[in-house]
Amino acid sequence: MDKCFVACGCDDHEGVTKSDLDRFTDKIENVLNDEKGRRLFRNFMYTTKMKDGRRTLDFLEHIERLLGYFGDAESTSYRRYLRDFDRLIDEAERIEELDFATMERLAIARDSENKDDMADVLKLLKVEATKALRREYNAFRRHFIPT
Repeated sequence: MDKCFVACGCDDHEGVTKSDLDRFTDKIENVLNDEKGRRLFRNFMYTTKMKDGRRTLDFLEHIERLLGYFGDAESTSYRRYLRDFDRLIDEAERIEELDFATMERLAIARDSENKDDMADVLKLLKVEATKALRREYNAFRRHFIPT
């Protein structure tokens, strides 16, 4: 039987199953691409006071919202998209793991107002944000994998 893993700390009724936990501790992408996994990871970072990790996870989720934008450059929602992109740049400045070259690419893409260029840099940022969460993820794995 695939029961809830008691130490998961999740708030939902289903809980996190042992097979979920096996998947989540296999690789970071499994955690980040799963709603329950993200919630468990966020709860872990909250209880262990990993403020920078939670900020980076919020940043990653902001990137995904922007990547999911489907409007065109002529719409009023596109102006909102650009404002949201500007907020993302402000958030990026607080992520220590992002290097100067990445930040420069982000600014250049924003200045271009070209949606394809902006999407390309967002994809790069998503990879960089995932890398930035490695330390927290390794602590997460150590916490849930019995030794």
